[in-house]
Formats: sequence, structure tokens, C-alpha cells
Amino acid sequence: MFKTATLWKWLYSSWEKSIDRPIPGYTILLPVPGDLPVFLKIALETCSTQKTDGLVETIVLPDQIVPGFSELLQEWETEYFLSPILLINPQPLEQLISRYRNNPHNNHWLQLIRGISATHSTHALLHDADLFITEDVFMKTHYQSCAERNLACLGVSPVWDTWYQEQGLNHLTATWEMMFSLEWARSFQPWEHRGHDGEIAGQIHTFDTTLYTQCQTVPERISYHEKEWGFIHFNYVICTYRWFQKSKGSFEDECFRILLIRSLINAFDKSNWKYDVPELDQLVKGITDTSNCVTYTQQKTRENYVEFRSKLQTLIDSKLLNEERVAILIDSVGDFDKAFG
Repeated sequence: MFKTATLWKWLYSSWEKSIDRPIPGYTILLPVPGDLPVFLKIALETCSTQKTDGLVETIVLPDQIVPGFSELLQEWETEYFLSPILLINPQPLEQLISRYRNNPHNNHWLQLIRGISATHSTHALLHDADLFITEDVFMKTHYQSCAERNLACLGVSPVWDTWYQEQGLNHLTATWEMMFSLEWARSFQPWEHRGHDGEIAGQIHTFDTTLYTQCQTVPERISYHEKEWGFIHFNYVICTYRWFQKSKGSFEDECFRILLIRSLINAFDKSNWKYDVPELDQLVKGITDTSNCVTYTQQKTRENYVEFRSKLQTLIDSKLLNEERVAILIDSVGDFDKAFG
């Protein structure tokens, strides 16, 4: 049986084009869900607060082509200064397979490869859609540190998978807000950056995006900040939404990520975009109704509420939001505070 992994390896064995004279500086890569444009707006707004030293361009990378997305980008980009903003849509085959499989990990890899192929700078920052940056010098400092230390990758967090530490691979960095050298990224075949089953030092493992290639890189060229700073990260929000879309029957939103998406839509997006995310009143029903489309009835879910609410409160207290947005977010979790607080 022909596997899609073989297809990707065949299709992405080389880069489409080379950049002879890359521009010193960095590009912001914005991989966003095409059917959840609220994350496009949040990304544009978040990144526009940054000091622009070293910024060359910004590339928007939707995981699917959705009618109306490009028009929203044209409308919203006039509100924010992010240097030139480019939109790079999926290629037809990518669009077809992504719609059929709807795998968020594969989608993210394809977005990364499209971004690398289109980047004209020496470095790029891979922004995470569910991450808010709280310090306006974050990207500037991140880029300068990566360039001055001649690093291949500079991240903000260690990888979550403890398997790597058990193998003595302590230098690997998580992909969110990873600043990386285009010279390093292009030194590998595109498919190698994909999350896939591979072998390192005789051990078979499932590698997340870029972790296989990081394992192939000398430790001295990869680093991450000793202490997480300058951002609020909700983690795996888009993945959870994709699993929700593929679910049959009730979906247990055990980390309150579907609730977060709906809350952010209500707070940030004043457009007339038709979202498939359940409305707030529908989500509230799931606190007690086990037959609801989204539920919050399991004990593990109850235990996770403290962490979710703490992160949300950090965002509320961060001064990133105006009074209206703060009020909307607080109101969105009111019934959940009563049930789980």
C-alpha cells in the first residue's frame, strides 16, 4: 500500500529554489488555520507590537485555502505595521491531502516548508498561532542572540518529549517561537523536517517537526533560553480543534481549548466570518450534559481547569488587551468558574 509519507519524501526531496544573496535579518512565519482567521488577527496584532530591528518580511501561511481569508488579510494588514506581508497559499496537492487527512502536524510541516521556500532573509522565526508575546523586544533580542552566537536554532522552551533526554539529546528545542538559520534549514531535504518515524543511534522514534533534523545537528548550534520569558502560550490549540473536527459524537474538551477558541473569537473578531466553533451557550451545556457536542464532564478535565484559567488570567492581566476584550474573556468563563473554580 502506498503511504503518504513516501509521497511527501518523493515530492519534497529538494528545495524549489535557492536564495543566492539572503538579506541579513529575519522573517516572521505565521502558520495559521485558514478556517480560523481569528488566529491570523491575533498573530498580526501580537507581532506588530514588536520592535522591528532586523525584521525583513512577514509571511502568512494558511493551512488551507478558504474563501474570504485573503480578503480579511487585506483588510487587517492595513491596521498593523509588519514590513511587507506576503500570503503563500497551499499548493493544489497540499490542499487536497490536507483537506482529506486534516492532520495538524502534517499541515504545520507543509506551512513551514512553504515559508522556508519563500523566505529571503538569513533567519526566520516560526510563530505559534496560540502564543501571545508580552515583551516588545522579544523578537529583536531573539534574532540578535541567534545571529551573534551563530546558532542553527534558538528556541524558548525545551522539547516536551522526555525520550530525547533519555537518549542524551538534551539540546533540542521546541518549535514554537523558534528562530532558525535558513542556511541550516536548507541544508536538509524538506521532507526530513517533517514529523515522521525515524532512527537515531539505533533507536526508532516518532519525531515531531524539525526534531529529526535537530538530532542531526551538532549540539553547539542549538539552544533555548534558560528561562521562559516574554510570552503566554496555550499550547496545542489548533491540534485540538482539528481532532474535534474529526471526532464522532461528543468531544471532551479536557484542556478547555475549544472554549478558548470561542472566547478569542468573541473578543477579537468583529468580522462576519462564519465559524464552525460552537457558541458559548452550547459549550456551557457541556458542563453537565454528556451528550453535548463538546463536554466537560470527566474528572481529568476538572483537574485541568486551574492551569487553563491561570494562563487565561495571565493574558487578561498582561495589558495586551483593552477593557472590552478583558470583559468578554472574563464573561466567557463565568459559568466555568462557577463549575470548576
